[in-house]
Order: sequence, then C-alpha cells, then structure tokens
Amino acid sequence: MAGGLTVSDVFNFEALNASHNNPYPAIEWVHGSGLKLILNLPDYAQRNLETLAHEKAFGEVAPDAEMTAWATAYAASHQGVDVASLAKAMTVADHHALATMPRMLSFFTQQTFWSTVALTIMALVLLVFSRRKADQLVPAGRFQHMMEAVVLYIRDDVVRPNIPHHPDAWAPFLTSLFLVLLTCNLFGMIPLFSTATGSFAVTLGFALPIFALMVVLGMVHNGVGGFWFKLVPVKFSWNPMDAFVFILLLILEWLSLLIKPAVLAIRLFANMLAGHTLLLVFASLGFIVYAGDPTNLGMTFGLGAFGWVVTVAFYFLELLVALVQAYVFVMLSAVFIGSCIHPEH
Repeated sequence: MAGGLTVSDVFNFEALNASHNNPYPAIEWVHGSGLKLILNLPDYAQRNLETLAHEKAFGEVAPDAEMTAWATAYAASHQGVDVASLAKAMTVADHHALATMPRMLSFFTQQTFWSTVALTIMALVLLVFSRRKADQLVPAGRFQHMMEAVVLYIRDDVVRPNIPHHPDAWAPFLTSLFLVLLTCNLFGMIPLFSTATGSFAVTLGFALPIFALMVVLGMVHNGVGGFWFKLVPVKFSWNPMDAFVFILLLILEWLSLLIKPAVLAIRLFANMLAGHTLLLVFASLGFIVYAGDPTNLGMTFGLGAFGWVVTVAFYFLELLVALVQAYVFVMLSAVFIGSCIHPEH
C-alpha cells in the first residue's frame, strides 16, 4: 500500500508489458483507457473480467443475443468461463473501445495485426518503387539499386556458399524471407506498434517451412531412406564399437533436425522479445519507482529521466539487432537447407 493505493492501482508493469509485448487481443496504447482497438472481444473481456466487473455499467448492461452467442462459443473452447458474466463484460468493453473487430476477424492478436499492416505496406512499396518496366534491363533510382544490392548480397554471400545445388533459384525465396523478417522487426520499433517476431508462435511459423524444406529436399536429393542415414558423417560398420558410435551419431543427427528449426524460432523470438521488454522497462522506470513510493518525486523524476536516456541508447542498438536477427535467420536457413541437400560424409 502507498497513500491508500496498491501498486497495481498506481502502475501495473505486467499489464503494460502484456498489452505491448505479448500476443494481446487488443491494441491498447494506454492500458485501461478507452484508446483501444479490440481485436478479439471475448478473449479481451475474459482477460480483463475483474476490472470490467467493477465498472458501473457492468451491473446495468443487458447483452444482446449476438453477444451472448459469441460468449457461449468462446466458453465452449475455454474451461471455467461464466457465459453470463463474459457476455456482460464483452458488452461493457465494446462500449468503451474506439472500435472492435467483427467476430469473423477475431483471430487477430496485436502482433499478427501489426505484422499484416507491415507486410501490406512492404508489398505496396515494392510494387510501386521496385517493379521494373517491361523493357528495363538495369535498375533505375536509388530504391531499385538498394533492392538489387540486397538481392545480390543474399545470392552471393548467403545462398551460393551454402546451397551448391542450383543456388540462384533460392535467391528470391531467401531474399523475400529476409525482407519480411526485417520489416516485421523494424515495424515493431515504431513507438506504440508491436513486433510480430516477438511472438514464439509467429517465429515458429517461419521456422516450420524451413524444417519442411530441409526434410523434403533432403529426401528428394538423397533418397527417402538414404537421407536419414547420410546425415551421419561416418560409414556404418559391423564392428560393435563402430556400430554403437554410428547409432549414437544417427540419433543425435535426427534430434538435430528438430533442434535446428527450434533454434531458428527461439533465437529470433527471444532476441526481439528481450530487446523490446528492456526498452519498456527503462522507459517505464519512473513509473515503476512512483508505484513503489508515490511520495518520492525526486527519485521518480531522476530515475525516470535516466531511464529515457538509456532507452534512446538501447533503441538504436535494437535497430541493429532487428537487422542482424533477420540476417542470422536467413543465413542459418540456407546453412540448414544446404546441409540436408548435401549431407557431409
């Protein structure tokens, strides 16, 4: 308690972090205010049921049939949900929000929503500024030259050294992957927006196709059965000790096939989440101090100012991390795919 208020009444960092860095069902720039776009109404209402239940309107509101049906459908797939309370909370939340996504689009989280916006903008920019005319043989303008430099770098320094079999055919795919990841990473650096790659589900969605390419192309180029045994860098021998080593290595190589895409997903997710959480911590430092002791204004303003100075410094570092992590993901993808197409012996 501080001045009759709990810490959560003054400032709740967990709620702030959840609404900015986690797959939150709403875009809520100021937590608890009406400045929000609710993406998944029943999920948002369930998460904030305790707060919404203290609203004056909660005891007076009468949910309509559509709201009750939506709450019933949500409760059918979630345990411990009170349909009547959820429907009332949904109605209250809907009235207080700037806008609410319709039920058919309620699969969005703030991260997938912003990634959709980011990739739509990226596609439009590429179509407008990077598309060549039918009779154009060389790039024209700074943007086309910049894009050609990116494509050539991915082809010459990422693809060709790691995928010997028809490497140039891989350049469009891996360049597109790099641009998508870089766009998602950088878009989340814009204040008040969210980073899609800060969600493990999103990064896993990028890693699983790489895993599928590793296994499928490995079997295509080495045979369905041969691929699984060519992963071992030594030949099989009936000598008991040699056979034991071969089997041990075989198990480790099979496990590595699962570990490699996990590394891709976890590395990108962890770096982006950690960086954005660190920025949020330092940017909120003054509020955190105030929540601990609202009477100590000197410490609040002093550490608050220090936090913002550190935030600016880490912000530029995080811009570099966004670029590096997109590059690392693409580089490792090329290495993993190439190692499966041509296993070392």
